[in-house]
Amino acid sequence: MVKGRRKFIMRNFGSLIREKALKHQNKTLFIFRDGEISFKDFHEKTSRMAASLVGYGLNISDRVIVHFGNGLEIVESYFAVGKAGAISIPLNTMFTAREMKYIINNAEAKFIITSEDSLAKILSIRDEIPTVQKIFVAGKGRQSDVIPYRQLYEGTTQEVHGLDVDPESISMVFYTSGTTGNPKGAMLTHNGLITNAEVMVKTLGFTENDRSLCILPFFHLFATMFSLLQMMFAGGSTVIVEGKFDEEIACRFIEKYKVTVLLGVPTIFIYLINYPGRKKYDLSSLRIGVTGSGPVPITLKEQFEKEVGIVVVEGYGLTEGGPIVCIERPGGERRLGSCGLTLPGLETRVVDQNGKDVPPGEIGELIIKGYPYIMKGYWKMPKETSETLRNGWLFTGDLVKKDKDGYIYIVDRIKDMIVRGGYNIYPKEVEMVLYSHPSVLETAVVGIFDEVLGEVPKAYIVLKPGENISVEELNKYCRENLAAYKVPREIVLVNELPKTGSGKISKVEIREREKMKGN
Repeated sequence: MVKGRRKFIMRNFGSLIREKALKHQNKTLFIFRDGEISFKDFHEKTSRMAASLVGYGLNISDRVIVHFGNGLEIVESYFAVGKAGAISIPLNTMFTAREMKYIINNAEAKFIITSEDSLAKILSIRDEIPTVQKIFVAGKGRQSDVIPYRQLYEGTTQEVHGLDVDPESISMVFYTSGTTGNPKGAMLTHNGLITNAEVMVKTLGFTENDRSLCILPFFHLFATMFSLLQMMFAGGSTVIVEGKFDEEIACRFIEKYKVTVLLGVPTIFIYLINYPGRKKYDLSSLRIGVTGSGPVPITLKEQFEKEVGIVVVEGYGLTEGGPIVCIERPGGERRLGSCGLTLPGLETRVVDQNGKDVPPGEIGELIIKGYPYIMKGYWKMPKETSETLRNGWLFTGDLVKKDKDGYIYIVDRIKDMIVRGGYNIYPKEVEMVLYSHPSVLETAVVGIFDEVLGEVPKAYIVLKPGENISVEELNKYCRENLAAYKVPREIVLVNELPKTGSGKISKVEIREREKMKGN
């Protein structure tokens, strides 16, 4: 432990699962499509996988792309890579080959672990990702230039438990969309992630009797933190839901597996509470819901408490923060519109443009500080790191209010980020794709209100003189170059875009026009 800092046991991924496997042995850790796996078997299997990865040439701090949808393989890969002392880089399965290529090359990834479904996309850019030495593929098919995933655990009896991996070393790099158009890789440590999980378990009262339903994708930090690390730390279990969200499957799994903890972005809760078939299922095992990562309607919490009989708590976090910053306490006071109190071990301040604290109740930027939670920086981006981490404080870019008792209220985003059903979209990234089309002269992308998803992107486009391309063709171009959730819901062709006095496109005016339409 570090002198002068909050006292937590320092752990890495290997020591965490070993500790829990010794305690819980044959208790179920994960339930998935083919059955279930215990704490003990998960620990042993991932130790064999780690040994295999080392045998194939994986070294300390090498980067490994982990590219799966939900299933046992993605969580196994995280722990195998962590035990080997290397760094996992989760990759969104909805990314296009173009988006994947940037991250793979920026990270200088050595290995890729992926599914058969995604292999074709990776092979289409194989000649453009020169640092990648080996590709491991889960599935029944055979491919001459890749290694079967099962070889990682079937091909050796040796084990690497990873107990000597430095807890302060980077365990995962989560790429977040960047305002410059390129994603930024937030570097998070073993100890930071596990400590955040430990504090959340104690704050929310999770126990070994809890069972969560993982609807969110594990390539997002939200799911990795709650359904993987927190449940593991508590000694609970997780039911992994594969494929796209489906209300009927969610209700059926809650009833079948006696799920106690429901985790999800507000969109999931909205779909579930409005699902006509919900009342056919016994959801009485549920005891708590946890949501965040988007606007949470106040009526939604009230509906769940009234109709399902559970408390739904709201939290706030960001990848760079490790990730959870504040959350409502299930048994404590919950204030209207608030996302709760700051987590133990973290400090939060609300500051003006000059970095000076604003009085309670006034709007300012939320900044946070706290070892070991917050990121070490952005991968290979020193300039962006120095802009975000200043004098030990992480500047979130989010506008908030904090009352005199410390309750935090999210007001808006300084950055132009759009949160679409829990997925983060930066307009500049979409704009850069549109600008790459030869017919586009100017474009501006803004978020517009959506009752279910919270926000969706809308693009305004000015075509070059003489061009006559259709909205349908532009939509097709976006679908080919952007993940599906980033594609604008609506594209509008206009003669000109509003400008500021300095000649810049005025998104403020565009948003005001959208609000007027809404009214």
